[in-house]
Amino acid sequence: MKMQNNLDGARASCPPSSLRHRSLADWKSALLLTSILLVTFLPVLLLGCKSKAAQCPLCEREIHHHMQVSMTHDSIPMKTCCMSCALTYKAQAKNVEIKAATDFLTDAPLDPKKAFYVVASDISPCTQDVKVQKYVREPHAALHACYDRCEPGILAFDKKSDAQEFQQEHGGRLQKFDQLINWLPAKGGQSHD
Repeated sequence: MKMQNNLDGARASCPPSSLRHRSLADWKSALLLTSILLVTFLPVLLLGCKSKAAQCPLCEREIHHHMQVSMTHDSIPMKTCCMSCALTYKAQAKNVEIKAATDFLTDAPLDPKKAFYVVASDISPCTQDVKVQKYVREPHAALHACYDRCEPGILAFDKKSDAQEFQQEHGGRLQKFDQLINWLPAKGGQSHD
């Protein structure tokens, strides 16, 4: 008899089969509702998590795809926002090698020593960005920034004719790679005409 009572007690502790099925149905409904919500709102979530543009490791500005420079420091590859930033770094650090420039018109990689450059034109994407502040805020004053590692703007071109045409429209000076270092404040050059 005692064994029968134990079995009856065990049956009493298990929920009836209708409750077990209802729980499974509730689980399926919850999973279906979650799936619908996920499919509905996932695009909104992904748009809200818009990927941030790559940043220059030297000045933390956006790396412009039509101006980026590939270089190495102690054989470690890196990309910078512009040629001015790369050359300033090269003037300030040892074991820096500039590997490639980018054609401003086509976004094609260029051998930096073979490219033609327009220096200090009226186009300088790094410093014309509205997010770039030209003032240094101090507790009791706003000081105008006199130095910017991304100035002057240096734009690379594969063809000399493209560089000359750009120069006629936007000003600046036409330079070759070995002449660029003279423009940098870090080397004592002048940043503007």
